[in-house]
Amino acid sequence: MLEFLVGLLAFGTLWFWLFSFVVFCAITALVENDEGVWATLVFIGTVLSLNFLSKVPLLDYIKLNPGHTLMYIGIYFAAGIGWSFIKWGVFLKKRNLKYEAFKAKYMRDNKIEGGMTPEQMSKFFSWLGSNYEARDGKVAAAAPEPSDHKRDITRWSCYWPFSFVGTLLNDVVRRSWDFIYEVLQSTYQRMSYAIFKGAREDAKAVEQYKAEQAAAGAGDSGSRRNRGY
Repeated sequence: MLEFLVGLLAFGTLWFWLFSFVVFCAITALVENDEGVWATLVFIGTVLSLNFLSKVPLLDYIKLNPGHTLMYIGIYFAAGIGWSFIKWGVFLKKRNLKYEAFKAKYMRDNKIEGGMTPEQMSKFFSWLGSNYEARDGKVAAAAPEPSDHKRDITRWSCYWPFSFVGTLLNDVVRRSWDFIYEVLQSTYQRMSYAIFKGAREDAKAVEQYKAEQAAAGAGDSGSRRNRGY
C-alpha cells in the first residue's frame, strides 16, 4: 500500500499536482473559515507527505541549509506581517459596511430621511443590540480591537499565501456579482412588478381605502367639535 502511494504521489505526476491543488484549496478554506488548528494539521501532514511519499527533500534541505532556511522563513514572515495589515483593513471595511447596511435598513424601515437625531440614534443602537441578525453578524458601532482578533491576525500572517488567495477569490466573486446585480436590478424589479401586478393593485386599493376612511374619520371628528359634541 505504501509503495502504491509513493508511486502515485511521486513528484511531477498528475496525481501529485492534483493532490497539491486539493490541499492548497483545503488549507485556504480552513484559513478563511477560522479553522487555524485544522489548517496547521493539514499543513504538517502535507509537508510529511511531500517529504516521505513524493520524495521532495524538504527536511533534508532544512538540515543542510539552515542559513538559507532562516532567511526564507524571515522573508515569509515579513510578507505575512505586510499582508496582515492589508487583511485587517479589508476586515475593518467589511465590518463598517455591515454597520452602514443595518443603519440604512433601520432608517428605511422607520422612514427616517437624512441624518438621525441623537434620540433616533439611541433607539437605533438599542435595536442593533437586540437584533439577532446583527448580533450573529457581530455588527456594532464600536471599532474592532486588534487584541480581540489576535487569533485572526496571527492566522492571516502565518498562512498569508492561502489568506491572500481566499480573500482575492472571495472579493472578486462577490464584487463581480454585486456589479452584475446592479446592472440587472431594474430587470428583476420589472419582473417582480409584472408577476405581482394583481397583488400590487389589491394592496394599492386597500391603502386608498384606508386613506379615505382616515380622511372621513378626521372630517367627522371636526364636525362634532364644531357642533360642540
